[in-house]
Amino acid sequence: MRSLCFTTAVVGIVGVAALGCASTSAEEQRRALTYQQSSDEAAKKGQYEKAGDDQQNAQDAHHEAVNKAIKEGKPIPPQPQMGDRPPAQPTP
Repeated sequence: MRSLCFTTAVVGIVGVAALGCASTSAEEQRRALTYQQSSDEAAKKGQYEKAGDDQQNAQDAHHEAVNKAIKEGKPIPPQPQMGDRPPAQPTP
């Protein structure tokens, strides 16, 4: 019973890790720009704690985008700046 629980936990962790790594550098950059936009809007409303959290998330997502771009052999995306907006979602 103990080994079954352990095996299930390991398979679950590996599955979640695989899903988390499935994004591309472009998708990570889109996340970074979305967080940047959210940070800008929160700051305009005086919600500075949320703005700071979103800014940190934007930096983290950009870091992931840079790492993935390097692995993919693509150009490094620019760091999101105040006022940057994410590109429009492509329609399927």
